[in-house]
Amino acid sequence: MLTSAARFSCTESIFGEEIQQLGLPKDHAAAMCRVLQKHSAAIRQTLISKAFKINELQSVRDISTPGQTPPNYATLELKISQELVDGLPQDTTHVLNIDRAQMKALLAELKLARDVMQKYENKPDS
Repeated sequence: MLTSAARFSCTESIFGEEIQQLGLPKDHAAAMCRVLQKHSAAIRQTLISKAFKINELQSVRDISTPGQTPPNYATLELKISQELVDGLPQDTTHVLNIDRAQMKALLAELKLARDVMQKYENKPDS
């Protein structure tokens, strides 16, 4: 409940009313409100630091082998951290063949996306 309240910037008064309506005694609700007031910024910071940690790309490696990899293709090995498999996060490895022309186009698109993201990352808070 505290995590959700901090995530959505719920005020202590509204949080206290809501948890009392759920049946928590007034004294306990007041204690939880104090915890929310004291730690909401730290909770939000922890949520931000853990965001996008599922399906995080760890590495990409070219494992093309002459004679086994089709002509004009590259074989890539992708290592993914915390990929959701059957609802549970686990580290995985995927191998894929990609046309070299498509790989160049993909690289160009990824560079463009990185540049856009860096503009927002370096933007001063207003």
